[in-house]
Amino acid sequence: MKQEFQEDEDDEYFFNQEKFWKKSLLKPTPSELLEIFPEIREIIPKKIIESKRDIKEKKQEIKDRLKKLYGLKTDEFSEWFGEKLINMSMMPGLTKLEKNLFRLCHLNHLINPTKQTDANYKFKEKIEIAKRYPIEELAKNMLDIRQVGKNFISICPIHNEKTPSFYIYPESNKYYCFGCQTKGDVITLTMTLYGLDFKNAVEMLQN
Repeated sequence: MKQEFQEDEDDEYFFNQEKFWKKSLLKPTPSELLEIFPEIREIIPKKIIESKRDIKEKKQEIKDRLKKLYGLKTDEFSEWFGEKLINMSMMPGLTKLEKNLFRLCHLNHLINPTKQTDANYKFKEKIEIAKRYPIEELAKNMLDIRQVGKNFISICPIHNEKTPSFYIYPESNKYYCFGCQTKGDVITLTMTLYGLDFKNAVEMLQN
């Protein structure tokens, strides 16, 4: 019995370690994705057409359900409740489809760039690269941090305090202050520590 309990604990430990490892993996940028899988260049235009069709169908489905709901001539609360149900059940799917279309269009632009949108996409690419910069490495340069388990803690650089309440989470590359409730990612921390605007903070984190 004791051995079985130990095996269950071991399984849970390795499961959690695998989960943490997967979260820590760096996702490739769109440009890197095209280098890793060059064959997707040929199917992207077709996928864009399919994605636009799926979005159109999903929007029509939402309109049809709302039209049916409003045709019931029910009371105000029931109408509000029906709208909430439709929103909760269908909007996440539409959002996912729209995000997928944006990624496909981004990839397609990288294959066939145009001057009008080239600068915007290049900056979006820089943002993705900036978000990868290890937040604990950035913090070490400006803050007196110490490790607590997997995370780091420091005196908050945003408000005055004597007891450290500023936590840095390498796993998500974000921070949170339990004292002033300020939170953000490596880009916003760069803006705070170095007094930079968003664009310059992104540029700084390219290296």
